[in-house]
Amino acid sequence: MNIWTQNQFKEIEIRLEDEQYMYALINGDYGWLMYLREEGDSGFSSRNPDYNGSDIETMNFTLSNGQVDDYPMSWVLSADIVNKALLYFEKNHKIPDFINWHDNSNC
Repeated sequence: MNIWTQNQFKEIEIRLEDEQYMYALINGDYGWLMYLREEGDSGFSSRNPDYNGSDIETMNFTLSNGQVDDYPMSWVLSADIVNKALLYFEKNHKIPDFINWHDNSNC
């Protein structure tokens, strides 16, 4: 697990030997996930089924290179759930089924 942390922001990436990887960005008590089957895959991103806010509301996340990106709140989960998903992926080598995933190839 490669972890970068500065204050409240974390960027976490778990790569498996078969080229699958899961990526997370954390901002304090919140985060979001991306899962890719291989390099170049459009992948899947997390969705929060309990989010009832505006489609335009976002949260910012800071990457390890200092870049700040905004992501929709509808993608954001609690950091506890994000960490649970990362541990599950690392241990079981498969995508956690307790996360609602959006297929990014359908965008």
